[in-house]
Amino acid sequence: MTTAKLALTCILAIALLPACTRPKAPERSPNVLVITVDTLRADRLGCYGFDAARTAHIDKLSTEGIRVEHAVASAPITMPSHTSIFTGFDPPAHGVRDNGTYPVPPEIDTLAERLKSAGYQTQAFVSAEVLHSRYGLDQGFDGYDDELWNEAMPTDFKRQERSARKTMDRVLQWLNGRPASAEPFFLWVHLFDPHQPYAPPPLEARVTQTPYDGEIAFVDQQIGRLVEALEQKGALDETILVFTSDHGESLGEHG
Repeated sequence: MTTAKLALTCILAIALLPACTRPKAPERSPNVLVITVDTLRADRLGCYGFDAARTAHIDKLSTEGIRVEHAVASAPITMPSHTSIFTGFDPPAHGVRDNGTYPVPPEIDTLAERLKSAGYQTQAFVSAEVLHSRYGLDQGFDGYDDELWNEAMPTDFKRQERSARKTMDRVLQWLNGRPASAEPFFLWVHLFDPHQPYAPPPLEARVTQTPYDGEIAFVDQQIGRLVEALEQKGALDETILVFTSDHGESLGEHG
C-alpha cells in the first residue's frame, strides 16, 4: 500500500468512527407537494419576465427555490401530459393519447405508487373532469378528490371543473386535519382556472391586462393560501414543493 493510499484509508476510518460509536436516529422523509396549474404559459409569470403579471406567490417560489429556464411539455393535452409527469414516460410509452379516451394502464407505476410503498400518505385534489379517477391517474393515491360542483355549467369544451378557491378549501381542510405525528405526505394539487373559458373574479379582472392573466392571478392567490398554511403548521421547511404546468396556451397565435 502506498503512502497516499494509507493516508486516505486512515482519514476515512476517522470520519466513520463517530457513526459507529454514536448512531443517529433516522431522519424523517420530507413531504412532497406537486402543484400543477393547467394551461399556464411560462411567459405570463413575473418570474419569467412578464412585468404585468400579478403572480407574487409563484414568483416567491422561484426566488426561494430553483427555476427551470426551459421546460417542454410532453403533450399539449391535460391527461396525457399529467400522465407523463407522474410516470416519467412520454405518451407513446404510457399509451395515454388524449383526454377522456385512454386510461392509464394499471401495469405502469406512478409516482404515487412509489411513494405509497415508501410509507407516504398519498392524496390528490383535481379540478377538472378530464383528470377524473375513472381515467386511472388515481393509482397509488389513498385519497383522490375529484368531486366537482358546477356540473350544470360545463365549459365551452364540455368539461366540468371547479374553481381554485373551492379546490384549495378542500386541500386546506385535509391538511389541517392531519396530526403533526402523521407519516410524510405526497400531495398533488391541480388547478384548472387558466383553461378556457376565461372568467376571473372581478378584482383579478380589474388589475390584469386580459381575462387569462386574471385567472392566473386568482390561482396565484390560492397557492399563497397553501404556502401560508404549510408555514403555520411548521411543515414548509420539511416539504419538497414542485410547481409546474401541464402545458401552455396558444392565445390565438396559431389562428
